[in-house]
Formats: sequence, C-alpha cells, structure tokens
Amino acid sequence: MKNIDPSKKIILDADVVIHFLRGGQIGILHTIFPNKLYMPDVVFEETFFGTDKVSVANLFNYGFVKPLEIKANKQVFLEYIRLKARFGKGESACMAYCRFNNDVIGSSNLRDILNYCREFGIEYLTTLDFLAEAYQRKILTEAECDHFIYLADTKGKIPFRSITAYIASLGL
Repeated sequence: MKNIDPSKKIILDADVVIHFLRGGQIGILHTIFPNKLYMPDVVFEETFFGTDKVSVANLFNYGFVKPLEIKANKQVFLEYIRLKARFGKGESACMAYCRFNNDVIGSSNLRDILNYCREFGIEYLTTLDFLAEAYQRKILTEAECDHFIYLADTKGKIPFRSITAYIASLGL
C-alpha cells in the first residue's frame, strides 16, 4: 500500500466520499489512515445534496473531516481559479491546496489530477488505495471490500472488480 506521512493532511475530493457513501462504508473513512481528513468548502457546498449532504455534514459535526476554505490563502485561491478553467471544482481545489501545502489528494479522478500531481510532486490516494489500506489493516474483509466495489461503482469508473486484483496490480 502507499506509505503516507501521517503528519500530512489528506484533502478529499467528492468522488472518494461518494464512493464511500455508495459503498456503505462512510463511517470508516476517517479510520483508514492516521492522517487528518479535510474537504474543501467548494466540494461540500456544490456536490452534496439531500441525505448525502446530511451524511457528509455529520463527518464535519463529529470532527472526522475538517472543512478547508480555499479562499483563505491568496496563492491557493488564484491557482484554484486557474485550474477551474480546465478541471472540476473539487479536483481544482484539492490540487491547488496540495501544491502549496505539501499535503495528499484523495481523488480517483486520475484523468484530471495525475499529470498535475506528477508535475508538482503531489501524493494522491484513490478510492482503491483507501480500500486496500482498510483491507490490509483488517478494517474490512476481502468480501466487504469486493461488495463495496460492487455498490460504489455505479458508473463503471473503478477499474478493478476485487480488492485482491487491485493489490496484485500493485505488485504486492
């Protein structure tokens, strides 16, 4: 699995959170890595509605995820505005923040973030990285991980059908 410095923040994009909501495991998201989890305000405000908004708001209410205001830092905000012209708001907010704060992006939208992360040396975690860590740490069983993938992948964007196939692809 990925070795992430526990002192770094993990900045969550909507897709990882949505996968954990759909996969029925939103309650464990904050237990997988020892890092503190943050979500940019633009991700929360513009992505979540109805019962999902309540579930995500509870992550904030219980202190499992902390809000992150993108406008608080001028350099980050200007980069966010620049990136938003090409990418989604969530990816843009996460990339801009992590570029200037040396933190970790939690996003499965590799099409948008991968080149930027490589260019600026930004670490990232996908939904499958979170899931593999949960499996490795015995938070979830293999069957629970595979069921999570089945439930969460409503749009066919998770590239593996089982957690063991993903782990094997890493060469572990």
